[in-house]
Amino acid sequence: MSRFHASGLVKRFGAVGAVEGVNLRVETGEVHALIGPNGAGKTTLVNLLSGLLRPDAGRIELDGADLTRMPAHRRVAHGLSRCFQVTSLFRLSTVRDNLRLAVQAHTGSSFGMLRRRDAAAAIDALTDALAERVGLAPFMERIAGSLPHGTQRQLDIALALAARPRMLLMDEPMAGLGPQESAHIEALIAELRRDMSILLIEHDMDAVFRLADRISVLVGGRVIASGDAAAIRADPDVQSAYLGT
Repeated sequence: MSRFHASGLVKRFGAVGAVEGVNLRVETGEVHALIGPNGAGKTTLVNLLSGLLRPDAGRIELDGADLTRMPAHRRVAHGLSRCFQVTSLFRLSTVRDNLRLAVQAHTGSSFGMLRRRDAAAAIDALTDALAERVGLAPFMERIAGSLPHGTQRQLDIALALAARPRMLLMDEPMAGLGPQESAHIEALIAELRRDMSILLIEHDMDAVFRLADRISVLVGGRVIASGDAAAIRADPDVQSAYLGT
């Protein structure tokens, strides 16, 4: 688990300010939700945090380490991982192969002193444990692209977890899911919080209010409010800009 802090983040595209001086803190073991209307700058902000975009100004820290100028893969190595809004899978490979490749990519050097057979067994054990954790054990021999949308989302989360993150960015993990699939992902997030801090970008307000310790509201590239669920529900600026009355 970790403490994550972004301060004074700015990103402009020409004359358009997509992110304007955003401060955001995710405490150790916290689920911090980021909400806001379409066009508020949420996608730009999460791309800044994960390293897909460089900020024009500001600083990003994880456990005191400056991530601001690090590329995305180095941020992963420092404990920051991301689940994408659109799943990114090897769609023609099995679930097992997807997970095994991810585990091997993040742990390969850890087994450098083992014999090849022992290293392979260790990777297989980690793969099976990861599948069990996210509920994918019954689907290991299925082709990833043939899975239902909700199960593909579970696999996307598992791929992010293969990096053994201390801080997880989750970009609309319940988008396009039915009630049963959403409930499964919500339960998974509630379980993951025991081992990592989570920044959750999500439009399902019922899930946000159940899961989040704190909520920040982004409107027009600026955080207009931050607090617990009761404070956000009662905030007149948030009601006017996003939630309604």
